[in-house]
Amino acid sequence: MLNDLIFIALPYAALALVLFVTPYRFISNRLTWSAYSTQFLERKFLFWGINPWHYGVIPILAAHVIGFAFPGQVKGFLGNQQTLLLVESFGLGLGLYSLVGCLMLLLRRANSAMLSKVTFAGDWLVLYLLAFQAGTGIYIGGFERWGSQWYLHTAVPYLWSIVSFNPQLGYVSDLPFVFKLHAASAFLIVAVLPFTKLVHMLYLPFDFLKDPPILYKWRTK
Repeated sequence: MLNDLIFIALPYAALALVLFVTPYRFISNRLTWSAYSTQFLERKFLFWGINPWHYGVIPILAAHVIGFAFPGQVKGFLGNQQTLLLVESFGLGLGLYSLVGCLMLLLRRANSAMLSKVTFAGDWLVLYLLAFQAGTGIYIGGFERWGSQWYLHTAVPYLWSIVSFNPQLGYVSDLPFVFKLHAASAFLIVAVLPFTKLVHMLYLPFDFLKDPPILYKWRTK
C-alpha cells in the first residue's frame, strides 16, 4: 500500500498538477510567475543562503537528469572506481552545501520581522520540503553508499516506466525506507511547484539580460 502511494499515486498526481495548473497560472495571472524579491527587506542572510543553495542543488539536479536521460553513458563513466568515489564525494559535498543554504533561508524567514509580512504558508512548506529532500539525500550519500550507481539500476528504469505509463514497482519496492522518503519528498515538491514561488524555476528569463538596470528611489516624508 505504501509503495503504491509513493511510487504510483504521488508521481501521477504531481504530473497532472504540473501539466494542468501551471499553464492555467501562467495564463490567468502571470504577475505571480516569479519569486518575490525580498532583498530590500533583508540581504545579509539572503546572500549566505541563496548562493549555497543554488550552487549546491543545481549540479545535483543536473546529475539526476543526466543519469535519467543517458543511463548507458553514465554507467560507463562511473565504471571506474576512482571516478565513482570522486563523484560520490563531490555529490555529498554539494548536498551539504545546499542544505546549509536552505537552513540559512529558513532562519532568515524565522528571524526577520520585516520578512514575516511577506512570508506565507507556501514559503514555509517549500523550504521544509527542500530541507528534508536535501537531508535525506545526504543520508543516502553518507550511509547508503554508491547511490549514484544503484540509482541508475533502480530509480532510472522505474522513472522510465512511469513516463511510459507502465509503473514497475519491482525496481524500487525493496529499496531502503529513506530512499522512499526521498522519492516521496521529490514528488511532493513537484506537486506543490505550480502553486508556489518555485514555479519560477520553469521560466528562463533570458530576455531580462537585455533590459536596462531599474533604478529604485525611496519615498520619504
